[in-house]
Amino acid sequence: ALVASALGSIAGCEGQGPPARPPSDDGGGAVDAGAAPPVAEGAAALYGRLCASCHGEVGQGGLGPRLSDWSRGRASLVEIIDVRMPQGAPDRCDAACSETLADFILARFTTEALACREVPPSPARLRLLTRRELRATVRDLLGLPSSADPEACRTRSFAFDPRGRVLGTVFLAGTFNGWSSTAWPMTYDAGRGAWTLTRALPDGTHQYKFVLDGRDWVRDDANPDTAPDGFGGFNSVVRVDCSATGSTVFDPAAGLPTESRGEDFLFDDDAAAAAITAAHVDALLRASSDTLAQVRGRLGALAGCDVSADRVGCTASFVSGFGRRAFRRPLDADEVSRYAALAAAQPSGLDGLGAVLRAMLVSPSFLYRAEIGAPQADGTALLTAYERASALSYQLWGTMPDDALLDAAASGALETPEGLEAQARRLLADPRARGPVGDFAAMWLGVEGLDEQTKRADLFPAWSPALGATMRAATRAFVTSVVFDGSHSLRELFTADWGYADAQLASIYGVSGPTGAALERVGRPGRAGVLGEASVLARYAHSDQTSPIRRGLLVRRNLLCQNFPPPPPDAGGVPDVDPSATTRERFRQHTAEMRCASCHRYIDGIGFGFESFDALGAARTTEGSRPIDSSGDLNDVEGLGTSTSAPFSTLPELGAVLAGSEAATECFARQYFRFARGYHETLEDRCTIERLAARLRAHGDLRELMIDVVTSPDFVRRRAPGGGL
Repeated sequence: ALVASALGSIAGCEGQGPPARPPSDDGGGAVDAGAAPPVAEGAAALYGRLCASCHGEVGQGGLGPRLSDWSRGRASLVEIIDVRMPQGAPDRCDAACSETLADFILARFTTEALACREVPPSPARLRLLTRRELRATVRDLLGLPSSADPEACRTRSFAFDPRGRVLGTVFLAGTFNGWSSTAWPMTYDAGRGAWTLTRALPDGTHQYKFVLDGRDWVRDDANPDTAPDGFGGFNSVVRVDCSATGSTVFDPAAGLPTESRGEDFLFDDDAAAAAITAAHVDALLRASSDTLAQVRGRLGALAGCDVSADRVGCTASFVSGFGRRAFRRPLDADEVSRYAALAAAQPSGLDGLGAVLRAMLVSPSFLYRAEIGAPQADGTALLTAYERASALSYQLWGTMPDDALLDAAASGALETPEGLEAQARRLLADPRARGPVGDFAAMWLGVEGLDEQTKRADLFPAWSPALGATMRAATRAFVTSVVFDGSHSLRELFTADWGYADAQLASIYGVSGPTGAALERVGRPGRAGVLGEASVLARYAHSDQTSPIRRGLLVRRNLLCQNFPPPPPDAGGVPDVDPSATTRERFRQHTAEMRCASCHRYIDGIGFGFESFDALGAARTTEGSRPIDSSGDLNDVEGLGTSTSAPFSTLPELGAVLAGSEAATECFARQYFRFARGYHETLEDRCTIERLAARLRAHGDLRELMIDVVTSPDFVRRRAPGGGL
């Protein structure tokens, strides 16, 4: 009945967003994502899609001229838009579109209309749990070990016993690192009398051998799993499968589709792009069954009572207690009654508890984070105490509220700004706050899928998916350390001359210190914060060469929030590698056309400043036999079209420019706002972001920015669906 009910809802939910109100929940807890009919695109969204990349989000100008306080009349503006806009594709905006845009620009982009007098409410919405949020919530709800992280599953330890043989070096070589005989050095452990190495490996079946003193390749005698090596001997085999259900580590989100992300939205929690599809329903139903299998033997402990001795009482206790934690709020009487009836219909008390658990795990009340609020007389809505608790916890911990936070909601402690701030500071002081900051960093910098990149093995033999995963982990460690252990300052994110590395990553950085697979803090002279991270330098490069375009766009889009229209369809591809020319020379030829220069004059000058680092992030002074010119210019840093110059010769100089930039501070506040709130800001949110950026400029503390987002008036006050602003 549960499966049939859930599948019956697919036709009404496929391809649509979450419902405007929490959907009703039948006794089986099946997903019902019937969404409201689509709404026509508003003028603000139309402007953002067609005009903002050139004229600025509030008409301040950029690649295109200034539109705010337009003085040439409505007719002139309508005609210009109709005949010429958007640039290169005027057919995308017909006469009606032109009039709509003109009226919007004239009404909204005036000094009076743009004045920030108060922080307006933010949208009321439902937010579907992301895969990382679902994974963490199930783990915490059911007490599953934290090692349920797939990254932990991929970790493998290798040991080679030399049996009295004196060796100078031992390396691990295999399909996971391109059979490199020097990429993965092992360390001699005198206590064990063996050479050891621990590394994270990608999913798949891998073959490997130990390389002794650079010449003898031997299999792992401690591993009986082997395969012919093609030369009359054998390779050792290791298998890693951390994605499929039934692997050594359980992941309830393994089968869920990857989250969609809106244009210019870097994060996985875009509420507007989230939708329950048929694939979600199938995966969620499988996950609920698999989750029950993981905890079936502990159902009595989860219930806290003996269901065989008191079936009715124990079931009622489980429904109320477990339901409060799963739904992040108390269940009402009707819900308690329906779940109790579902349990009573099962053949045994234990089966009843299992049916309730499965039903709750596919209930919209579990799968969605409600930020709807209670309607107010002024047409807005105020988040309820439990909605505030949930919003706090998912922003700062990436998971469900703990009992203390739910108790604070029950007591009314979250109804005041002081109580809300006190709980936010408690959550930030907990080690669980580090995970979401690491998630933010990986998405903000775009290094999430680094281990899925490829590099040409003949040019970059050290590259492997495992190295990419290590680079990503090092970047997460760096950012979280700045936020929680260091100065907590945005400046340090851009200027720090230190980072984290294991032995292999340290060799790429050209520093000494780490000797094993554990990440350690190291000095990194000549680098600057996130700009010098190997993950960033490798991610924004090609498989066979660096990319000034990608690296320049990283700074403009991710760090300065300055966007560009898409390139023309005939813009051309990446220039071929030319041994007689440097990357700067080849890309200069590629972008010499005037129609390309309108954008590339803002991009290439930054990207050329990264040329001292190759496509793996290692420092270099020459390319081929030619010296590298790594001078750059972060022109118009505070806004496109402002005709300013900020030349630099090194990454530390570039980092200093960004650290002192108002635009970089505003952009960081904007990016964290997007991550925390789960949507791309609209014109109505401009004043909120201006306030957050002003406070960040004043105190410079990244932890305080996180508190500022929570204590901002629009955190609890929302635009009621169908009403308000």
